Amino acid sequence: MNRIKLLDKTLIDKIAAGEVVERPASVVKELVENSLDAGSRRIEAEIAGGGLELIRVADDGSGIAEADLLLAFARHATSKISEESHLWALTSMGFRGEALSSIGAVSKAEMCSNPDQEGHCIQVEGGEVLSLKPASSPPGTIITVRDLFYNTPARKKFVKSAITEGNQVYDIMLRLAFSHPEVSFSFSNERRRVFLTSGNGRIDQVALAVFGQDYARRLIQFEHQYGTIRVHGLTSNLELTRKNRKGQIFLVNGRVVKNPILSVAMEEAYRGLLLNRERPVGIIYLTIPPGQIDVNVHPQKTEIRFDDERAVFQAVKSSVRTALFQQNNPNITGEEFLARLESEQANQSSQKVPSYTKYQSTLPLRYNSPGGGEFNESADKWSDAKNAEILPEPTRWDETWQQLVPENYGSGSRITIFGQWQDSYLLCELDERLVIVDQHAAHERLLFNQLKKSESPVIQQELAVPVAIELPDDLLMIAEEKNELLQGLGYCLDRFGEKSMVIRMIPAMATDQEVETLMEILEQLQNSFLDDELYLDAGLKILACKGSVKAGQRLGQMEITRLLEEWSRTDTRDFCPHGRPVCMVLEKSDLDKLLKR
Repeated sequence: MNRIKLLDKTLIDKIAAGEVVERPASVVKELVENSLDAGSRRIEAEIAGGGLELIRVADDGSGIAEADLLLAFARHATSKISEESHLWALTSMGFRGEALSSIGAVSKAEMCSNPDQEGHCIQVEGGEVLSLKPASSPPGTIITVRDLFYNTPARKKFVKSAITEGNQVYDIMLRLAFSHPEVSFSFSNERRRVFLTSGNGRIDQVALAVFGQDYARRLIQFEHQYGTIRVHGLTSNLELTRKNRKGQIFLVNGRVVKNPILSVAMEEAYRGLLLNRERPVGIIYLTIPPGQIDVNVHPQKTEIRFDDERAVFQAVKSSVRTALFQQNNPNITGEEFLARLESEQANQSSQKVPSYTKYQSTLPLRYNSPGGGEFNESADKWSDAKNAEILPEPTRWDETWQQLVPENYGSGSRITIFGQWQDSYLLCELDERLVIVDQHAAHERLLFNQLKKSESPVIQQELAVPVAIELPDDLLMIAEEKNELLQGLGYCLDRFGEKSMVIRMIPAMATDQEVETLMEILEQLQNSFLDDELYLDAGLKILACKGSVKAGQRLGQMEITRLLEEWSRTDTRDFCPHGRPVCMVLEKSDLDKLLKR
């Protein structure tokens, strides 16, 4: 029988390090937050090998005296708190006294600090102090971490590629830059300067330095007070969206935090204005009395609890909604709009209508109808296939069918075609059942199957005028790392300057939304859990979706016939590549029951 025994200090430190130091980005976060607590006005961070080979953080803060250097790497040694009451009114970034101890336990670290006129350096390896001696050092502190996880192979095994880990560090650094716009941040990766902020306190200038001009110009700056909660920041206009929430940053009292209520509140403000899969982008700051929040939830201090979650939700939603409204109605003050919005919310429970209904006409929609006019709900948009021949003109979609459908299509088929309804659904009889087919989903399935069967890469077409696009650094690194895979999807990209790529070739089946399609593919490639084959599948799904006919698009008789004939022969016809159902099938008995026959 195994006996109970005390663990030795080295093993205890390694176990404790697991909670604080999950990956290189965790180390960078802890070190930079220490620099901020030291009153730094300039912070430089540098990494190599995704942070596993090298992490260096230098600042011009208050520094650490020689007598405190040894304590700095001891567990539960901190200058941030001294009694229990301090836990409920935290204003510093760190307070547990675990970070440096945990980092030193799983790396080879060196810290040089100069609090006044004389500097000293301490070297720590695997939690053991090797040396402490005088050394010339500029005012402030420089911490160098090498060979992270060198003595914990089990943890190192789960670290991702250098590109993925570098993206995680970039994400941490940009969030810290936004959390302290009054501090100048410099971030370098593999000796390349990624961004440099001015430290002038303006968040719009931070956005410009981090994201580039094209991205930053589509952000709306706002400020609002909701009771004791102050909300301000930047939120995207309706042109700037992403397919995930990576573009959403929330800060409470200067600290980057996570709480699902914040994302839900922000997205609620955009309800009815964006497509279901689109997410807004924004940097939202909340200032809340310290006694109304709790950040002592997790060692990394990213999770937060609110005393009054409903008030926080309403503050974020109302502030973002007001910003969107005022952008398009500059003569209406935020107070006037909020008075109307709050009045509407008071009646919302009895009327059971979304809060955006009253004002939707004042906010531009993300997409207009194909014809450019307004949708008429009372119009009966039925088109009979027999009379549809004269309506459409040949399009790029017709050219796609030349490769997709064999010349003897339709032979031996048991399908009877009735026509198109609402320019979105195709009606037919298949195997003596009434079938309603989503034309977009059906075409998407056929295009995806064709692309999957093809042994050669997607056919490319060269752009007459190459298109330059600015990308956030995380997407820029993905584009470079996955360049060969992108070529297989039909894209030819070249690096152009610090933050831009030039698109020289696009898939031949691409629409006029080649930039939006590429951005969606790059965001999909951020998923670190996929291998290259699954990455390719994900890219092909996006190309098939973007290249297929759309809901609301009028089709001619030949197009309807081709689509339904080929779709009816497909083994995987029930679902589109993204998993949505393609059709609804009705038996005669179903109609008999509905009509009580």
